[in-house]
Amino acid sequence: MRIEPLLKLLHRHLLRPLCVTAGILAAVWCWGAAYYTFPLPEGWEFSASLLFFLLLLALAAGGWFRGTLLAVMAALELATIFFFALRTPERAFEGVRWQRPWARAPHVELDGARAKIGNIRNFRYRTEEDFDSVYISGTYDLDQVQSVDLAISHWDGLEAVAHTMLSFGFRDGRHLAISMETRLPEGEEQGFLPGFYKQYEILIVIALEEDLFRLRTDFRGEELYLYRTNATPEQARTMLDSLLNRAVKLEREPEFYNSITENCTTSLAPLLREINPSFEGDIRLLLNGRSDELLYELGYLRHREGESFAELKRRSRVAPQGVAPAEYSHAIRAGAKAAAAGTR
Repeated sequence: MRIEPLLKLLHRHLLRPLCVTAGILAAVWCWGAAYYTFPLPEGWEFSASLLFFLLLLALAAGGWFRGTLLAVMAALELATIFFFALRTPERAFEGVRWQRPWARAPHVELDGARAKIGNIRNFRYRTEEDFDSVYISGTYDLDQVQSVDLAISHWDGLEAVAHTMLSFGFRDGRHLAISMETRLPEGEEQGFLPGFYKQYEILIVIALEEDLFRLRTDFRGEELYLYRTNATPEQARTMLDSLLNRAVKLEREPEFYNSITENCTTSLAPLLREINPSFEGDIRLLLNGRSDELLYELGYLRHREGESFAELKRRSRVAPQGVAPAEYSHAIRAGAKAAAAGTR
């Protein structure tokens, strides 16, 4: 049997169709990259990127008949990928003014178990949009970390999507809340699709609970749930160490936000592996509105014996609190304890 006819058959009916299909899929991605990242004239972003996309499709169609056209398409797509890879946060956001909630990145100085943290957010809200940008500094003894709580906040009635935060409790009664957030330039709104194309930074917000939690419950009307985890003080210390070191790194080397791989929940996944190396991931880290259910099933959330997840979630909801800021952290936990007592 001659091998040449077989090779031609495979090339025509297998290799070339695969190349064309891959090229079309890459063209869709390149359309987004051209629209969001190419230096196009203002007002022409959509039209120019669409023409580029149509050109790639035309080359893919012609590639069924002439391999040279496939090569041209591949060269254009590789050039787009190369241009996109050159886009760094330093270049993309040089001179940018950030929206007020993310105007300052935390400044962390670590000296053994001593952490000196600047730019801790402690905003004073009158409404969601009307607030005083108050930042404070604090020194924390990391050997005094006693607990870590998980906060899940849903907005607009969405169940599959939520924002996740962690709060670390210290022996002296203080709590330090940490939230991985999208850092938005002035005039920009967050979108799922732009989040794939290096349009935002990711920022670790270090704040007091009465800022991060109260903003969501009292002023945005979100449904926020606060869960005590089963992490030991040693595990809580490990997690906080990791987050503070990440904050140090992000201050030196900013990173892009990504809607899937580097968002508020998936960026916390490595912390789960630090306390459970066997954790391999779960789709509920992407559909992060159910991440609390996942952590309950994995045994991370503290609950009463025989208590179902639905029961735990019901008593973990944080209601708006009409208390002084200094009493806030105690008040939201006292409410959960009272709810737990009422279910016995």
